[in-house]
Amino acid sequence: MGFRAPSTIFKLNFKGELEGLEVATKSVPTGDLMDLMRMAVSLGSRGSDIKPEDMDAVNSLFAGFAKALLSWNLEDEEGEPIPATLEGIVGQEFNFVIAIIMTWVEAVAGVNIDLEKDSPSGKTSMEGNIPMELL
Repeated sequence: MGFRAPSTIFKLNFKGELEGLEVATKSVPTGDLMDLMRMAVSLGSRGSDIKPEDMDAVNSLFAGFAKALLSWNLEDEEGEPIPATLEGIVGQEFNFVIAIIMTWVEAVAGVNIDLEKDSPSGKTSMEGNIPMELL
């Protein structure tokens, strides 16, 4: 009989202009996280200066995050819930999604990623850095 490592759920809460946004995510395998971190830091530091050759990295980053996204309280202009799926993610503004992904990476990896510029997400609460439950 072997041991199965528990799965950790992260509840991300935001301050600043994203206050009220709640995102629940899970972790991913370490190798995937390292790849996603490299892409997130690279793309996040560029802001809106994304080039056509970056699109494969953008697609991979968003798809990787979509696999970890469990739920969020995001709504459209009519108050309808936006699904916590890749389709829901790509329907949002780039910088908004990058802010969420950077917060998630910081929570999962337990590191503070500095993009050397102001983040539109403001500061995250300490709750976002604490594993909330084990499955």
